[in-house]
Amino acid sequence: MSQACLNCGRSLPDGTVVCPYCHAMTEVTQKISLGDLTWCPACGALVPPEEVACPKCGRIVREQEPPRPVRELDLPEIGETEEDAARTGVMTRIESAIPPVVDESSPSARRDRMPRPRAFAFAALFAVAIVGGAALLITHPWDPMASITRASEPADTSMSGFPGLVESLTGQDRDTEESDEQGSPSSEESLAQLHETLGSLADKVDESEDALRNACSDGDGSSLDGGLEDAQSTSIAVSNAIATIGQIDDADGERAETIDHLLTLGNWLRNRCDALTDAWDIAENASDLSAASGQVISRLDSATDYRMLFEQNYDAWAPEAD
Repeated sequence: MSQACLNCGRSLPDGTVVCPYCHAMTEVTQKISLGDLTWCPACGALVPPEEVACPKCGRIVREQEPPRPVRELDLPEIGETEEDAARTGVMTRIESAIPPVVDESSPSARRDRMPRPRAFAFAALFAVAIVGGAALLITHPWDPMASITRASEPADTSMSGFPGLVESLTGQDRDTEESDEQGSPSSEESLAQLHETLGSLADKVDESEDALRNACSDGDGSSLDGGLEDAQSTSIAVSNAIATIGQIDDADGERAETIDHLLTLGNWLRNRCDALTDAWDIAENASDLSAASGQVISRLDSATDYRMLFEQNYDAWAPEAD
């Protein structure tokens, strides 16, 4: 079906809005989907999707795409017989409608049916942790006051045979605490006691050394009984005193010099004890004391400098009383 142009009278296709010959409007209304329309860039008219040129001004709006070239290939036909496969070099594909049979005893099939051991172990540990934590929380609820051992409120002891409220300890426990507080000496008192202890031990070392020198000069081995044991016990006492001095609390550093002086006195005295112990050992193990007296006296004389230093500084380094 066609229509005629009202201006030039030429036959136009049905649905033409503008005559392509005289460009006159044909005054024909046509419903066109807006989604498929294209606007003419020259006159702004709507171009139907099947039109290439604008129906109003005749401008080419859509360019027809050239046909896609197709390359003709001369490929051999693949047949379904063995002769065709031998001729073309292509094996015939055989489709099987029977599904493959899975071996249930294979390791891969067993792994597919059950979870991995790691998953089992992780699940077991997680369950144990949850159950254990819940049981611990139920049986041992957290109490912020559990670590506080001091009573926060006075205790009513009237029902236990004691009078009224008790705000502090009395009796044996209280006396013990007070005696501990009163009986613990201060650092100054401890240093003074240790200074006196070193002096007493030095006197014992002097007495033991004098006794050994007299025995060597007399050549009397009967007077050596018990001398080595006494020298060894004195040496142990000196070592203990030095260790006690090193444990004195001196957080503020006010007694550092006094502690250093006492440690020096103790080390001098311990050096004398070492020489004295060796001399006593030589004397007691000697078959002839007169023959070994020279070696004994020489060992004692090796510590003479320590004795002189101790005697010169003992009184000067005495701790000062507060």
